[in-house]
Amino acid sequence: MHPSPIACPGHNVPSFPCPGAGRSRWMVRSLMACLFVWGWHGAALGAALAEDMIDGVLPARCVAHVMTVPLMSHSGSPVVPVEVNGVSGLAYVSFTQEEVGVFLGTMDYPKGQTFPIQTIGGRSYSFSTVVRSFHLAQGVAENVPACVVGDTIEKIGDRPVLAIVGYSILSNYDVLLDFVGKKMVLFRPSETAQGCRAMSQWLGPDAVSLPLQANERGVRTGIEVTAGNVPLHMEVEPGSNASVVRQKDARAAGITHAVLRDDPRVRTVVGRVLLGHRHHFDNVKIGEWKGQSLDVNVEKAQYNLLGMDFLRNRKVLMAFPQGMLYVTRAQASTDGDLRVRSALSTHLATATVQETGGVSR
Repeated sequence: MHPSPIACPGHNVPSFPCPGAGRSRWMVRSLMACLFVWGWHGAALGAALAEDMIDGVLPARCVAHVMTVPLMSHSGSPVVPVEVNGVSGLAYVSFTQEEVGVFLGTMDYPKGQTFPIQTIGGRSYSFSTVVRSFHLAQGVAENVPACVVGDTIEKIGDRPVLAIVGYSILSNYDVLLDFVGKKMVLFRPSETAQGCRAMSQWLGPDAVSLPLQANERGVRTGIEVTAGNVPLHMEVEPGSNASVVRQKDARAAGITHAVLRDDPRVRTVVGRVLLGHRHHFDNVKIGEWKGQSLDVNVEKAQYNLLGMDFLRNRKVLMAFPQGMLYVTRAQASTDGDLRVRSALSTHLATATVQETGGVSR
């Protein structure tokens, strides 16, 4: 089964097979060249050019194809308003979710091929499907390849969570997650504007710049974080409320079982339960930032995550086309600790972390 390609003027758009069709999900596949119909962007761009700055960060004359949506979850994993198959609701935002993800409990979807998936807790299975229509801000796509990521009906307030906006959409844009201003801005640099400052300067002089690193599937969604003088590859994932370090990487950084015994115990529900400890690193290096602190869950995980406990209260510019990440220092927040349960997804599967106190392992 092959869904219709999305028309995108100026691009040669291939026909995309259903996720997992004919190959394993463990391999990297070609991703969509353009998901959203450009006709929707003209009005957004015209409005942007009337201003000097967009969201107080982006120089309006230097960007194009701007889409802005509110972040609805305050301090928790970010969710944005979407419309899926004509139904209005919310969607998680995930950098490591490869395709659009949908939840079975919200509506009926055609069932495609079953395929293996890799989560932070281990290997599982899902199946492919197709979304008839997907609306995000001014953008709309039809016959979108997707995969089923769960069957639980979840609501935030009175709005159902319908989907996960993943890499297949986000990687076509520079993605600004402004957790201070509660906005997500998707844009592309203008190809015609003259005299624009380098993107590395857009978030201000205190922002750090880091090259994106490819994970084992060849997808650039991670960065290098040095803890205990040991470089760690960490996937940048706003869909996880906690940062996670694998036990074997923690041992390499000098965090022994004896050290962990004094740390709080935590459990993470990922289809299965991961038990571990919450550890505080003091001397962490992230780009040019040295001597940073970072709290992580040390668990028997499949890979490392840099989650919302680090990203919260910052401006985060994930520049996928340029292969860069730009991050500001954290700002004080007036929000309560409104943590939203994190997304269950193809590549990511974490839930709200709970301290187990003295519960026996």
